[in-house]
Amino acid sequence: MNKILTSLALSGIAVLAAASAAGAQQPAALQDPVPFSCEGRADGNYPHPSNPTKFMACVAQEYAYEQNCFPTQQGETTYYVASADACLTAAEAREQSLPIPF
Repeated sequence: MNKILTSLALSGIAVLAAASAAGAQQPAALQDPVPFSCEGRADGNYPHPSNPTKFMACVAQEYAYEQNCFPTQQGETTYYVASADACLTAAEAREQSLPIPF
């Protein structure tokens, strides 16, 4: 049994070494959470501190959840516009005379 486990372990190491040598990408490192606090804020959505294509959702005046603005079906980037509390394209924001957050 130990010989089988040793053989399997060595096979796994060989596969990992071959994948690494072939240029396989390593998993991306986890990023630190965005520094954002919902303490003292009403529940709702707020601009993301560093990315206009995201926003922060506050729940129970305590929990902050990072949310994404998704592209349109045509692939246009959308941005969180706080005054509309919505993700809009730059053209949509201009049409409504809203500030574009970038």
